[in-house]
Amino acid sequence: MQNFRNKVVVITGAGSGIGRELARQLAREGAIFVLNDWNQDSLMAIWEELPEAARGYMEAFDVGDRQAVEGFAGAARKALGRIDVVFNNAGLTQQITPVIYGTIEDYEKILQVNLWGVIYGSLAFLPHLREHGDGCLVNISSVFGLMGCPGQAPYCVSKFGVRGFTETLRVEMRGTGLQVVCVHPGGIKTNIARHALVSNETDHERFVTRFDKLAKTTASQAAEIIISGIKRGKSRITIGSDARLIDKITRLMPESYERILQRSLDRAKFLRPR
Repeated sequence: MQNFRNKVVVITGAGSGIGRELARQLAREGAIFVLNDWNQDSLMAIWEELPEAARGYMEAFDVGDRQAVEGFAGAARKALGRIDVVFNNAGLTQQITPVIYGTIEDYEKILQVNLWGVIYGSLAFLPHLREHGDGCLVNISSVFGLMGCPGQAPYCVSKFGVRGFTETLRVEMRGTGLQVVCVHPGGIKTNIARHALVSNETDHERFVTRFDKLAKTTASQAAEIIISGIKRGKSRITIGSDARLIDKITRLMPESYERILQRSLDRAKFLRPR
């Protein structure tokens, strides 16, 4: 996809972070938007910021709700007559929690948003994206869809799942005209850590502080990289020097990169009984 002028663009999780910046930047290119966020106030803030001509349709709901996603897709198509681009961007994480201390509920909550939300969104919008032979589907995975990260098992499971689903779909859609893109951001300065699932407030504050120190790329820079990658026809986009480094390490040392991670792992914290 070379340009976005008059293209109908769907963005989930548009109320903050990368989703909000995608809306801001694509508005300058003349896109018309279908926006979602779970937070009504955040969604209204970006909606009112957009030029009136760019406001197509919006709806606040949790993308982990299958019926809501399917209804959203149908309502958007009915309101605007076509769908050209879909960004399945909404996501959720948790504070650092070793696997042995995690709960089934942690996995269920995170997979419902991060993985099922992407699957619901992809399947609901695929028929509309394929109508004109030049649609684009963009699913946001993570650098943790490239490597396992201690303390983030549910998040890693969800993002590896997004990667597997998207890469499979990309192979199946090859030659159909539908551009399928998987995005792997590294540390991005967003509010995802502040909205993480929390079991202990003190640990959560440490998690947020550590995340903010490691997040070197702004959401604006991330959106710019994604848009540029789409225009250049890329099917796999890594964002940030950290993501590019991890991508190389996991490709070159798929069985031994764990030793690098272990150097910074507090094994006493991860393995001591509670």
